[in-house]
Amino acid sequence: MRSPLLLLLAGATLMACSSAASNGPGRDGGAGGNGSDGGLAGGDDLAGAGDLATAGDAALPADTLDGNRDRLLASYLAYLQAHPGAQSNGLDGAALAGVCDLWTRLDPSSQRVFLTLTARLQGSTLDGDGSPMLGHVARVYRIAGGQNATASDAGSCGGGEYNRMIMSMDPTLHDALVAHTIGDVPGHGAWRDSHDLGGPHAPFDLSDETNDGAPRGQVQYFSDPASAVANAPLGRMDLTTLVDPLALEMDHDYDCVHNSNPSCSYVTYGPLCAPETSKLGVDLYESSYGTIESGWHPSGC
Repeated sequence: MRSPLLLLLAGATLMACSSAASNGPGRDGGAGGNGSDGGLAGGDDLAGAGDLATAGDAALPADTLDGNRDRLLASYLAYLQAHPGAQSNGLDGAALAGVCDLWTRLDPSSQRVFLTLTARLQGSTLDGDGSPMLGHVARVYRIAGGQNATASDAGSCGGGEYNRMIMSMDPTLHDALVAHTIGDVPGHGAWRDSHDLGGPHAPFDLSDETNDGAPRGQVQYFSDPASAVANAPLGRMDLTTLVDPLALEMDHDYDCVHNSNPSCSYVTYGPLCAPETSKLGVDLYESSYGTIESGWHPSGC
C-alpha cells in the first residue's frame, strides 16, 4: 500500500496548473538559516527514489530527464507545502497552487540552476547498470539561484548558500559516489574525489567532483549515513533543522574562484585560469555538455 505522501507526489506531478549578467564575485563557504523547515528524518516522511520508480505504477514519470524533472519538482512542492514559510528564494509552500505555480515563481537564475544541474545528473551514469544519477535522487529540499536574484537580475555569482540545490539520494547513489563508480556526461570522463582545497562544505564530510570542468560538477554528502554528524540537523540556509543522512548538495564551478551561477558571465574558465572570451555560464555548459533544454517547463504547464 502506498503512503499518502507518495500519492501526493504522484498527484502533484499530474496537477492541472493555474499559471502557465555578470554580477559581484563570490566564493563557496558560509552558512545561514531561518529554521522554518521543521525536522525531517531522511526516508521517513517522503518516499525514496526506488519507491518513486516502482514498476507498474503508470502514474509516475519514467526515468528520463523530463520524467525525473517532473518528479523532483513535485517532491519539492510536497516538501514546501509540508513546511510552510518562505525559503530564501521567495517560495512559500502555503502560497503555491501547484508545480506550475512553483516553476513560474522561481526566478530565472534558480530555474537555470535546476536545469543545468539536472541535465548533468541525468547525463552522468552509474557504472553498474547505466542508470542516471538523477534517477537516484529521491527529492529536492532547496533550489537556489543567486542571492537577491529577481526576474531581471541574476543576483550573486557565488556564495556558499546560493546557486546550488540540496536534495536527498538513495543508498545506491551514495555507495556509487563513495566507490567512484560513476561516469560523467558521455565523452567527459568520470566522477572522482574532490580536489577542492577548501574541502567538503560543512556539515558534509565528503565531496566528489567531475574530472572535466568549465563547468565542473561538485557534490557534498556524508561518508557514513549512520554517523552522528549525518544524523544531526543540517544547519544550512532554509534547512537548519532538517535531518537526512542521505542529503546531497550540488553546484557547478564555472571559474577559478568557484562561482556557480549559470546566469553570470565568466572569463577565467580555461586551463590554469587563463582569461578567455567572456561567456555566460549556461552557454559554457551547453558548449561542452549539450543542451539543458532552456525552454523546458513541467508537464501540463
